Amino acid sequence: MKFIKKIKVAAASAALMILLPVAESQARDFNDIKASGVLKVSNSGAYPPFSFVDTAGEVQGFDVDVAKAVAKRMGLKAEITTTPWSGIIAALVAGKYDACICSMSDTEERRKAVDFTSDYYWAGSALYTKEGSGINSVADMNGKVMGTTLGETANTWAVNMVKDDKGSWSNQTFQGLPDLLLALDTGRVAAIAVDDVPVAIAMKEKGYKFNRIAAEGLNKYPAAITVQRNQLELKGAIQKALDEIKADGTYTQLMDKWIGFDISK
Repeated sequence: MKFIKKIKVAAASAALMILLPVAESQARDFNDIKASGVLKVSNSGAYPPFSFVDTAGEVQGFDVDVAKAVAKRMGLKAEITTTPWSGIIAALVAGKYDACICSMSDTEERRKAVDFTSDYYWAGSALYTKEGSGINSVADMNGKVMGTTLGETANTWAVNMVKDDKGSWSNQTFQGLPDLLLALDTGRVAAIAVDDVPVAIAMKEKGYKFNRIAAEGLNKYPAAITVQRNQLELKGAIQKALDEIKADGTYTQLMDKWIGFDISK
């Protein structure tokens, strides 16, 4: 498992680099995509139950099934590729795939690099600590180690809190949710700042004993499908397909299958 050492200013710079637009490649336009019969989609593969690699080496999860349903509505087959979260926007901008259906929150900063459809679910971020840790508020984290995933909105929050002198913890980043949960459970970090839906499910399924702590600045957000900027025809076709699977009940079936409760709003 690869993780980055304690970071403050360096992490802030790295997070910005993830979001800044880079020179766009000659990405496939919608005619090329239709001619190929394949919609190339990426996710992290490390964010269960939204995306994860099963014991057979196959990528599974809510985002994967949404991608397949959207592609089918477009008359295409979804080709799923996993990409480390820290480089997922850069890979999309470089044209390595056509869309990111990867639980990416639609933020103003990310809109400088990519375009978003309307949301396909809502989630929030929070702090989680291990039961009995004695940590009951953000202030209790001072002098301790905070875990996040590099490039996520919660990572930006954790870094900016230190940079703005609103917290004095050390930040440590991990590749994905499983590593974060393990680090918290084994005491390698005192808390994690992370999206709440997958943590709630992991606690239920795996028996983790964590406490959820609300924190100012960790808010509910819309997750949306991401495409390269100015790919208006592709974006429109994906949006139409997304609207259709919401209308015909497919979306609700997938939500029931993977999540078990309503995350549509």
